[in-house]
Amino acid sequence: MRKTAKPLYLACAALLWAASARAVEVTPLYGVSFLGGQYFFSSAKSNLNANVKASVAPALKFTSRPNWTVIPLYNGNFRGTKDVTDPVGSSTLFQQGMDHRLAFTGIRQAEGSNWKLKPSVSYKREFLKETRDETWANGLFDYWTTAVGFEAENVYKDPFSYRLGYDFFITRFPNYRSLESQSGVDPSGQPLGRERAGVNTLDTMNHQLSAAVTLPFPASDPKMSVSASYRILYQDYRDQPLIDLGGQPTTNGRQDFSNSLGFAVGIPKMYRQGRLRAGYGFSLGFTHNGSNQNTFDAGQTRFMADSYSYYSLSAGPNMSLSWGDKKQPTTASLGLKWSRTKYAGRLAQSGSGAYLNERQSTNRFLVSVGYAYPVAPNFHLTAQTNILRQESNQKFEQSYRYNYTTANYLLGFSYDY
Repeated sequence: MRKTAKPLYLACAALLWAASARAVEVTPLYGVSFLGGQYFFSSAKSNLNANVKASVAPALKFTSRPNWTVIPLYNGNFRGTKDVTDPVGSSTLFQQGMDHRLAFTGIRQAEGSNWKLKPSVSYKREFLKETRDETWANGLFDYWTTAVGFEAENVYKDPFSYRLGYDFFITRFPNYRSLESQSGVDPSGQPLGRERAGVNTLDTMNHQLSAAVTLPFPASDPKMSVSASYRILYQDYRDQPLIDLGGQPTTNGRQDFSNSLGFAVGIPKMYRQGRLRAGYGFSLGFTHNGSNQNTFDAGQTRFMADSYSYYSLSAGPNMSLSWGDKKQPTTASLGLKWSRTKYAGRLAQSGSGAYLNERQSTNRFLVSVGYAYPVAPNFHLTAQTNILRQESNQKFEQSYRYNYTTANYLLGFSYDY
C-alpha cells in the first residue's frame, strides 16, 4: 500500500509546494477514517479486519487568474471487511481490496454568467485479494482506469443547478487471463464462458454522456428539492469476440450501450425550534444495458443470445437526523433499498443445472444504518451496519450463490477538516 500511495502523495505535495511559491489562496479539505469490522454470511463470520479511508482535496485559487480554481484530489481506500453488495463465491469470507485515485479538476467561472466549466483528468488503480496467500498487485481482477472529462454547470439559483458532462475513460485488467476450463466467475459473480476466455477480454474503451438537474419545489416557496439525472454509456470490448450459434468466436467484438435514469426527492424538516434537524428522501433508478454478446454452454450444448442485456430497477426511502451543535452534530441515518435485475436472454437453472423456460432475475433488499457522535473538534466516533437479502430464480449454485443473506458492521473513528 505504501509503495502505491507514495507517488500520489508526492504529486500532491509538489503541486502544493508550487502553489505556495505564487500568490494563491488555499482552502484545505481532507479526511481520514479508521474502522474495524466483520462480515457475516450464512452461519459463518470473518475475522475482525481494518478499513482505512483517506482523502486530500485542497482548493487552489490563483490571484493572477481569479476566475479559475484548481482542485487536486487524492482518495485512498483499504477494505478489510467485505461489502454486503459484493458477489458471494467460494472464498466469500475473505476478501480484501485497496484502491488509489488521483484527479485534477479545473473550475472556471464564466464572467457575467452562472456557468462553471470543469475539465478534469484522473487515474485510478484498484487491487483485489481473493485469498490470504495472494499477494497485492497479482489479483486476477486488479484493474486501472484512466479518464478525461468535461462538465458545464449552471448554478441558476444556489444551490440548485443543471449540469452537462462528457467522459472518456479506458479500463484495463493487466493480470487477467482465462481459459474456458479455468474460468470461474467474473467480477460481478457471473460464470466466465467461452466469450471471456483469453487475454484482455474484460478491457473496455468507454464514452459517457450525462445530464443532471436539481430543482426547488415549489419554486416560489421551496419545501423540498427534486433531482433528476440521465446517463448513456458506450463500452467497447474490442478484445472480446462475439460467440456464434456453434459456440465459436467471430471476428466481431462485443459492444454495450447502457442508459440510466435517476430521480430523487429530499425534504428537510426542523423540530424543537431547530434543535432537531431531519432529512427525508426517496430515490428511484432505472438502467437498461443492451449488449450484442451471447453465451454458449459447452457442457449442455446450449446457446443463449443476448445474454448480457438486462434491465435494473431500484427504489427506496432514506432518513437522517442530527442534533446538538450545528457545526459538529450527532447524526443518525437509515436507508432502505429494493432493486430488481432481469436478463433479456440469460436463462435460469434448476438446482441440478437444467435450464428453465424463464429469464434469470434477482431481487435485492438492503438495509443500512449509521451513527456518528462527536468526541473532539472534527473528530467523530462512527458506527454503521448493513444487511442484504438476495433472492433469485437461479438455483444452480455450484460456484456462486444467488440466494443468501449477508451482513457487516464497521466501528471506529473519522476526522474531517
